Amino acid sequence: MKKNCEATIFHSSLYVRASEYLFHSSKATVFTRIAAGIIEKIGDFPHVNIEALALYCLTTPSSVTKFCKIIGYDSFAELRNNATYLSKYQLNATMSDEREIINDIYKFLPLEKCEDMARSMANKKKILIITNDFTFNISNIFREVLSSFTRTVYLANRQNNELIHCLFGVVDSVVVLTFTGDWMQKERWCSVIPDNLSFFLISTKIPAVLSGRPEVWVPINGYPDLMASNYHSHKFMESVIYIIAKKIIEIT
Repeated sequence: MKKNCEATIFHSSLYVRASEYLFHSSKATVFTRIAAGIIEKIGDFPHVNIEALALYCLTTPSSVTKFCKIIGYDSFAELRNNATYLSKYQLNATMSDEREIINDIYKFLPLEKCEDMARSMANKKKILIITNDFTFNISNIFREVLSSFTRTVYLANRQNNELIHCLFGVVDSVVVLTFTGDWMQKERWCSVIPDNLSFFLISTKIPAVLSGRPEVWVPINGYPDLMASNYHSHKFMESVIYIIAKKIIEIT
């Protein structure tokens, strides 16, 4: 493997997901062994077979397959091929001066859509923000900024179906923050969002299960370095949230 590839693979989606799973784990299990094994053997991807990884992690191929689904992959083949290398340009971009990155981000912000969402949300009194672990910090900042004596904001993990269904009966609007939105095809609550609720989506695409449903969709796929690193993706999403929140405050 070339030296520059060895550096860039640590920005791959697979490496990030395995690292985050390990971080959020509350106890040692067969799945934490698999996550650790992926981190330790990341340099061998994508040329790793499921049997070899299972043997290295002292487990079985079926457990590896289960782990794939836990961190969002439909199969081991999909997981293995998600260890993609960044281009030399992308690697250099992750090391750019922060001011340059922020200035570059503002060239690609979907300002009109952010303002559309702000205007539509300005008079909402009870808002449910649905997110996942990856965007929790950004969503929590959004919740803090929007909360007031006249506006109640709830924050729910996208996997908590029971809580989400319960809150559907309380709120007047739902906001989903996600990057790819791939997980939305699998969540039961996505197909039963009540028609009387305003639905807002911030993502790179509208999943098929929600086609035609968002009152406002704020696309974040216009930023070429969105997936260059966690830093870039979070900075861009933070900027989108900042613009929306600032506009809501100005309106109200």
